[in-house]
Amino acid sequence: MKSAVWIIDKDHCIVKSNNAAERLFNRSNLEIIGKKCWQIVHGADQPVKECPLIKARQTLQQESIEIQINERWFEVIVDPILDSTAKPSTFIHIITDITESKQTSDKLERSQQLLANAQRLAKTGGWEWNVEDQKMYWTKELYRLHGFEPTQYESGSSEHINASLECYNPEDRPKILSAFHQCEKKGIGYDLEFEFQKSSGGKKWIKTVAEPIWKGDKVEKIVGNVMDITESKSAKDKLVVQSKRIKTFFNSINDAIFIHPLKQEGFAPFVEVNDIACKRYGYTYDELMNLSVPDITVKPDVNGHAKPDYRNKLRKEGHLAFETFHIKKSGETFPVEINSNIFYQNGKPHILAVVRDITDRKNMEELQIQNWHLKKQESLSRMAGAIAHHFNNYLMGIMGNLELSLKLIELDKSPLDNLIKAMRLAQKASEVNGLMLTYLGKNNSGKMNMDIGKVCNMIMPLLRASLSSNIVLEANFPAHGPMIYGNVNQIQQLVINLVSNAAESYQKEGTVYLSLKTVLANEIPQKYSFPVDWIPDCNEYVCLQIEDFGCGIEEQNLEKIFDPFFSTKAAGRGLDLPVVMGIVKANNGVITVNSKYGQGSTFRFFVPVAVKQHS
Repeated sequence: MKSAVWIIDKDHCIVKSNNAAERLFNRSNLEIIGKKCWQIVHGADQPVKECPLIKARQTLQQESIEIQINERWFEVIVDPILDSTAKPSTFIHIITDITESKQTSDKLERSQQLLANAQRLAKTGGWEWNVEDQKMYWTKELYRLHGFEPTQYESGSSEHINASLECYNPEDRPKILSAFHQCEKKGIGYDLEFEFQKSSGGKKWIKTVAEPIWKGDKVEKIVGNVMDITESKSAKDKLVVQSKRIKTFFNSINDAIFIHPLKQEGFAPFVEVNDIACKRYGYTYDELMNLSVPDITVKPDVNGHAKPDYRNKLRKEGHLAFETFHIKKSGETFPVEINSNIFYQNGKPHILAVVRDITDRKNMEELQIQNWHLKKQESLSRMAGAIAHHFNNYLMGIMGNLELSLKLIELDKSPLDNLIKAMRLAQKASEVNGLMLTYLGKNNSGKMNMDIGKVCNMIMPLLRASLSSNIVLEANFPAHGPMIYGNVNQIQQLVINLVSNAAESYQKEGTVYLSLKTVLANEIPQKYSFPVDWIPDCNEYVCLQIEDFGCGIEEQNLEKIFDPFFSTKAAGRGLDLPVVMGIVKANNGVITVNSKYGQGSTFRFFVPVAVKQHS
């Protein structure tokens, strides 16, 4: 549909918006949702004068207004949805572009005014009937309208009148004659509209108006005019079509819609359903209208629908969303997502439930869960084997050195060197343990508000010194800010590990690029983002980007690079990137990877901008 449709809550904030609104105002749904309507329509912080939303809140009835924005005209219609206390809980806000009909209407209004003036001065498009003489007089414009030449017929003759009547449809001719005779005999004027066809062809709509002129107690004359209202009629028809489109909007969406009264207990039969509901559930319209919620819901879930807390939540908040299983006429069950909204009709609460078939989504989720479990099992198997291998090597070294120390003691020799070796091996085993704890995101201590730009700038000299001379490091960090809440040592370790990983992607020489910026949550890429179950919990994030143009990562390895002990490098121990993942988790962030084999990689670490409570 072309009309923008918004659902607005009682605080005047937009909570739902359709695709037409995005096109009309050139904004995404994320930029529209949560805003006041006047912020989107007028770019103003306060409602404009005669705002229909404000008026509808006061009058508790539909309000509308026509407004001009730049060179376009719009009709804004606002309908309040009242709660049980007869107070508006939500509003339906519809914006329709009426520029074309407005222009047509304005042109028609000017034409009507000019025509009225012409009729008063020269009787253009008018006629006059002398009752006593039975004579008819037409203006030149009226001849032109009928497609006649002024000399074609004798004015007022039977041939003239019959020819003019033939311009009307056969079923309309008795109506126009009856109206004319009523005006002639009884002095009753008329104002009628008919479809009309010129003698030369071409259909149009006309408005014919007549009034009696009295002389004493008799009608002396009848004067009238005929107006071409084709443009006006076309504009009205377009508005009617547009109105029907709006009316059928909710009936044409690809979700089942059920409307039924909200009872305190139990369920009432449906009072309205849409075509999709009939098609999806396998019932005719009449069959569905004799059913209620329990007839289409699996038995274990019916009682859940009727829980008092569900009913109270629906009455209090006006809407309720949940998932359940429904039953088709055939007996087949399928998962659905239900969004129920409450509205009042004749003072009584009703439920409008939009029911979406989520079979495909559930099947996809099941496949994703199975795939995730398989990958997790593979990762855990690899990690368990690697940990056992590492600790087995360290334990063998420790035990070997301890056995040598015992023999040296028996020979009355110093076991110090072997004990030191055993201690170093134990420390290495402890390091592996610490790295695993970091990977699991368990090292959450030491957090504070920090200037991440300053922290990154501090680590740059150490990074340059640690890299080989054939690797160039280019950084674009601000001198100050942005601020985050995290662990300084962990953030520096994350930068070191990612830069080292980027440097190792070059066989000989190359450049590693680092940068910092602030982004919105909706700008964070979804593909190849880790952890996979991460969900943003704030609006703004700091983005730390590390980019190289080295060997890149093969696509089949992208989902494994953060797994412990997974490495494609001959000398890699497979814990640098897993440690990065642990730091990401510990700092409530997410990391994304964009890489093409042989072309390089870009890692982006997103961490929330510091909030006030951490100050």
